[in-house]
Amino acid sequence: MTDVAIQADPVASVATVDADVQRLGSRPIVLALLTYNNVATVPAVAQTGYRGLSRSFPDVPLAIVNADAGSSDGTTERLAALGLPATLTRHESPLIELTAVPFHGVPGRGVALRLALQTTRRLGARAIVLLEADVTSVTDEWLERLARPVWEDKADLVLPAYARHRYDGTITNLLLAPLVRALYGRRLRQPLAGALAMSGRLAEHLLLHPGWRWTGRDLADLWVIGTAIADGFAVWEAWLGPRRVESRTRTTDLPTMVAQTLGGVFALMDRHADLWRQVRGSEPVPAIGTTTTPRTEPIDIDVDRLVGAFRLGMRDLAGIWEHILAPETLGDILSLDVGDAARFRFPDELWARAVYDFALGHHYSVVHREHLLRSLVPLYLGRTAAFVVATREADAAATEAALEAVGAAFERQKPYLVERW
Repeated sequence: MTDVAIQADPVASVATVDADVQRLGSRPIVLALLTYNNVATVPAVAQTGYRGLSRSFPDVPLAIVNADAGSSDGTTERLAALGLPATLTRHESPLIELTAVPFHGVPGRGVALRLALQTTRRLGARAIVLLEADVTSVTDEWLERLARPVWEDKADLVLPAYARHRYDGTITNLLLAPLVRALYGRRLRQPLAGALAMSGRLAEHLLLHPGWRWTGRDLADLWVIGTAIADGFAVWEAWLGPRRVESRTRTTDLPTMVAQTLGGVFALMDRHADLWRQVRGSEPVPAIGTTTTPRTEPIDIDVDRLVGAFRLGMRDLAGIWEHILAPETLGDILSLDVGDAARFRFPDELWARAVYDFALGHHYSVVHREHLLRSLVPLYLGRTAAFVVATREADAAATEAALEAVGAAFERQKPYLVERW
């Protein structure tokens, strides 16, 4: 007998959810999946996730909770056909996100996350593990590392850290991770990595929190991190290994990715300044698994193209940057030597100041916010070029030191941001 129910409308089908909960009974560990047109990948992800949890916690009743954004490819039907204990729900998503799927692959992700947590609360879950439905490199060990600290009451939130090449994920390494570190005081490798594990008590706290108003493009995940830190919950990391995404829907357009990720961070800064303004300094978080240094095998990075994009930005966007960047910051950027790409430098302190100027410009709406976010891309490409130039002859330890220097610069420059906010 298949232990599955599909809820077509979460608002109108409270009775269906109640019936699911009654049928499933207590499920102390829940595997949550947020889906959108993942029929090609979700069966394997769900089966691996369920198997991994079953092996790590053999005597604990499990369930899958799915929140789907309105898949048209049979995603929920394939999940139902697996015959695993599950409740499958659907939610409405903004039309713009259905036609141009965000970088994380889930239209209306904040709504989906809330729906999933509401259902896990009804099941009495002590530990919730959220996997990305299109990340196919998931292994049994991932489930153990994510769930174990939560199950043993050591952690309330466990975020993944993946094994990556040093030039993979530079949006995260050079922009998001140092910014989140300075804002919230925790040195997280991949704060918007998508997967996570969460305690039932943190889920309950978040669901009752008046600050949860997340819809559309807002980054509920980052609010979850900031709230967990601010309210004294234990945050950990889990080293999981390489991450492989197989998606037909996620955007891969760089300006769009920068605008969505950074725009989400800036929106959170606007709405919840109480979470970050008083934070000073940072500290590492406890970790489970074997720490992995960045891979350093040679790969071909066209530094000339990156510096050329930065040079074009200096020529074409200086008029916009005048409204966003402080005069000193703009002057220092326009003074950078772009004559020899192989020797290009972009100092860490200048980069941090520039990002903070963009945060301030977003806060005060000095120009149209979408234009503001996209105009950062040439600066980001220039900073990436400088990082490649500085590290391509370096070993893994020196690369780590270079990334640490970026994070430390964002911390040192944070008073610049706070004083002007």
